[in-house]
Amino acid sequence: MKKTQDIVGLSVFSVVDGRQVGQVKDLVINPEEGKVEYLLVSDGSWYAGARVLPFEKVMGIGEHAVTTESETNIASITDAAKANDLLKRNVELKNNRLLTDKGDIIGKVTEYELDENSGIITRLYFQRADETGVEELDAQQVLTYGADVVVVKYQIAASEDSGDSLDTAVETDPTSPRETGDMDGAALFKKRQREYLTGKKAIRDLRGMDGQIIIAEGTVITEALIDLAEQHNKFVELSQIVK
Repeated sequence: MKKTQDIVGLSVFSVVDGRQVGQVKDLVINPEEGKVEYLLVSDGSWYAGARVLPFEKVMGIGEHAVTTESETNIASITDAAKANDLLKRNVELKNNRLLTDKGDIIGKVTEYELDENSGIITRLYFQRADETGVEELDAQQVLTYGADVVVVKYQIAASEDSGDSLDTAVETDPTSPRETGDMDGAALFKKRQREYLTGKKAIRDLRGMDGQIIIAEGTVITEALIDLAEQHNKFVELSQIVK
């Protein structure tokens, strides 16, 4: 596992050419899949513009460098439509607030950890809202990675002996990878998001890019409506307008 601080700032090397082709400046998140989709790469040229390296094209992330087979794997942001779309949505984790599904702000994300082989986000670190310390949260408890908040399932437990403490909610889930072994983190994350949304009610209209109503206020969310929202690239927005 790697934290972002272990990746950002690393040099990027082309294995075929044996030379440095850039430096990691940031990570680009895919909020629907709960993973890092791209590395944002700079070659130090102020006029060259942003470039992105798909995470699937990363050969390795070591202590000193990131490797990829060839510099041709790194594309200009203007030529990478998916990466451009993800950046425009402005979904950031660091400094984003953590909101429970019960409506409580419990802190602000300070760091996160990911699987360096798949890019899947595995753990969040956050400063508690009362600023008494930094806590950890298993990413499987995340319901939504949003532009304004990260929505999580979380419970606050009070201990009479040791004072207030934050403990993760423990649930028995028959679809857990520990029990099934056949579902990766991204698939499990998406499944839990869909389960959370199903049966909720829209508290305002969900509109497409053309302004037309996709899901009307007051509509009970079904699997078919979730599919419809995904087709319009409105899955994250849907998760933010239900109750």
